[in-house]
Amino acid sequence: MKRLFFSLLFMVVTIKVFAQTTSIETTTVKSKAYTTSRINSNTPVIDGNLDDECWKNANWGTDFVQFEPKQDVPPTQQTQFAILYDDNNLYVAIKALDSEPDKIVKRITRRDETDGDWVGIGIDSYDDNLTGFFFSVSAAGSKEDFLVTNNTNEDDSWDPLWEVKTSIGADGWYAEMRIPYSQLRFSKKDRYEWGLEFVRFVYRNNEKSFWAPLDKASSQFVGQFGVLHGIESIKPKKDIEIFPFGLTKLTLSEIEEGNPFATGQRWTASGGVDGKISLTNNITLNFTINPDFGQVEADPSEVNLSNFESYFSEKRPFFVEGSNIFKFPFDINNNGREGLFYSRRLGREPHIYYEETNGEFVRRPQQTNILGAVKISGRTDKGTSIGLLNAVTQKMYTKIDDNGTQSKSPVEPFTNYFVGSIQQELQEGNTVISAMLTSTNRLLDEQEFNSIPRSAYTGGVNYTKYWKEKTYFLTARSFFSSIYGSKESIFDLQQSPTHNYQRPDATHVSLNPNATNLSGWGGSFEAGKQSGHYNYILLSSWSSPGLDFNDIGFKQSADQFMYGFWNGYSEWEPKNFYNSYNINGSIYQALNFESKKIETGLNFNSSMEFKNYYGFHMGGNYRSDGISTTMLRGGPSMKSAGNTNYWIGFYTDSRKKIVVYPSMGGNIGFYDSYRSRWYDVTVKYKPTNNISLSISPEFSHSNAVLQYVETIDVTEEDTYLFASLERKTFQLSARINYGITPDMSLQFYAQPFLFSGDYSNLKTITNPQADIYEDRFHVLNDTEAVYDRENNQYNLTLDNATPYTIDNPDFHFLQFRSNLVYRWEYKPGSVFYLVWAQGRTTDGPSGIFNFGDYNRELFKSKPQNDFLVKVSYAFIF
Repeated sequence: MKRLFFSLLFMVVTIKVFAQTTSIETTTVKSKAYTTSRINSNTPVIDGNLDDECWKNANWGTDFVQFEPKQDVPPTQQTQFAILYDDNNLYVAIKALDSEPDKIVKRITRRDETDGDWVGIGIDSYDDNLTGFFFSVSAAGSKEDFLVTNNTNEDDSWDPLWEVKTSIGADGWYAEMRIPYSQLRFSKKDRYEWGLEFVRFVYRNNEKSFWAPLDKASSQFVGQFGVLHGIESIKPKKDIEIFPFGLTKLTLSEIEEGNPFATGQRWTASGGVDGKISLTNNITLNFTINPDFGQVEADPSEVNLSNFESYFSEKRPFFVEGSNIFKFPFDINNNGREGLFYSRRLGREPHIYYEETNGEFVRRPQQTNILGAVKISGRTDKGTSIGLLNAVTQKMYTKIDDNGTQSKSPVEPFTNYFVGSIQQELQEGNTVISAMLTSTNRLLDEQEFNSIPRSAYTGGVNYTKYWKEKTYFLTARSFFSSIYGSKESIFDLQQSPTHNYQRPDATHVSLNPNATNLSGWGGSFEAGKQSGHYNYILLSSWSSPGLDFNDIGFKQSADQFMYGFWNGYSEWEPKNFYNSYNINGSIYQALNFESKKIETGLNFNSSMEFKNYYGFHMGGNYRSDGISTTMLRGGPSMKSAGNTNYWIGFYTDSRKKIVVYPSMGGNIGFYDSYRSRWYDVTVKYKPTNNISLSISPEFSHSNAVLQYVETIDVTEEDTYLFASLERKTFQLSARINYGITPDMSLQFYAQPFLFSGDYSNLKTITNPQADIYEDRFHVLNDTEAVYDRENNQYNLTLDNATPYTIDNPDFHFLQFRSNLVYRWEYKPGSVFYLVWAQGRTTDGPSGIFNFGDYNRELFKSKPQNDFLVKVSYAFIF
């Protein structure tokens, strides 16, 4: 407890030191200003030619300043821009002048994947130095748009409806834009001053320049914009956008004799609607009814042998767009993955897995259907940001056929999910207070649902303070969770991998079979410096044993207190033989609430880019011996062996047609407990301006002395069966992108995945707290573990107990996933999709990796082919 006490004391003292730092704030002085003018007639035709009369009389801005590779020097190519406006739109013209126009790189890409030369405009219509609306276009006419929040957080899922065209001239290339006010957010005023920024990227020079100069030493982005004068007597627009869609899908799969659910062919058709409605000038309502995400790429294949669930990134448009306001991370570790809201819970795989009996055929739902969802989000001119999300998911069943008699078994209850977020900015954004509340409520109207909690509530409060133009910061968060349900559901929850209340050696928690509620609390803290060459962060987090976000959020483990220190140095000015480099490292320690040390760790990372735009990155970490409370899957805590990791990677000049990214790494466990190594390489090839290809093979090989197999309860005390495991994995990701036009594309993706697990040297855990590693387990000899080759199983005799039989755990898992997507945005906001997806999955009892045999086995397996046509149409009011 002394370590825990002094850690908390250290955190409190640090907060006081930061709180006593001078609170005098410096008001940002705009470095550049531009004045626009109104046009009442003869608005420009958006064709990219800039030959309209209005542009000849416009005020043209210039004097860009280089940002990359050198800061605060003139750019190699000059850029000019002009802005006009009327009652409904901004009109933007950009002249990307070029002394060598034949070297302009024009690459057609899908939206938000801009490549080649490009230009863009950023508008802070809130005029808060925090929020920026960005519109950019490549020389080939491909769009990119993104929303910047909290000064630096980019959200490229934002897809506004705007118009742009480009053309090539004798002195460079030109872009012409029409940006409706309905795609911006601002309050009604007589006169406006908006933040303004322009950016130009010259691909062949890898050169980025800005109109309003940016300081690389600053932590601000939107806060360094210039200012746009001259807009008067306009009104915010409250737009309504409705996107009804219809789809049809044909599934072709293997025919299974006698199985009515596997006839080889299945047709489905459905429809729904997405929409966006402006409730006020600054608040927008998004909704979706009966959404379908069949055109979204599948998750990558994996084999997870741990007792913790995997994290998958969100790819569904409704949940990706505007997701920043619904992010409430627990701390900064793991890229902020752990937090109150994890949108993949909505539409999740059903809780209950129906086990069929002999003679039964079943069709299991792979995910839960979302009946509808609504989001309300926005930011007022008082600096208040709000986000409300509510979603309803359908009650799901597994369909059963038993000798022609059809029935169904419930596997997921009707559920309502709610997320509410609010954020208030004070002192020009130098103080931020935010909070989030979530709820999950299920209709448990079936006996089968007794094992699922009825409701769950989580919440958090965040306080962030900045000093010295956001150079220094302090963030403190507090969390709670409370879950309610039947005795059975809460009893199961206490024994889940997140909590492990059943551990026999735990002194601070215990199983309560009569509990109908599980609650917990936690928090995190970060403070440090985030601008300039040298930066540092002091950090800490704590989770009580009962803290749980996993009904609607994501948190793998609780019962932990962690504290640490990170610092790093970056150099961005090209010198000698390099363009830039950075080096950073961290140290941390983690304890549980019994004050037992879980681990101590060190981490090191570095990277450098050379003058030829080649570069490398490398790093490593050290993790000490410690205590694992999860290794025995609910058994007593066990001393764990530490390890060291290392990795190194390189990359070639990204401007070339062929770019290569090789990397490798490994892990060395203490006491020869674990060894692994991995190799991967990504090769990107751009043979033409509208075709790009990439291929990424990866191979990994590991040997672990202790891999969990099973818990055996044939004696008075549980026996924990482990084995040595040699695992090999080969996977390859291949992509082909064909940009037909800026609004039409063809994309192909394929991923074969080969995995083998070869188990050997079965062993039991005998003394999990032994100081000597080999004394913690006993390797079963040939009489204690007899292999039955004919039945591919082991007959075990443990401590003269009743003989016990287990199947040979060796296995291999093979999977192939691919999809071909044709996308055509035939008018702004209206999209036609044509999709072909194929999947193959097979497995077997052999754990010996054989690349050739595995590929033959995989591609001899019967595929499932899905053909989907989806059409949406935009109605704009």
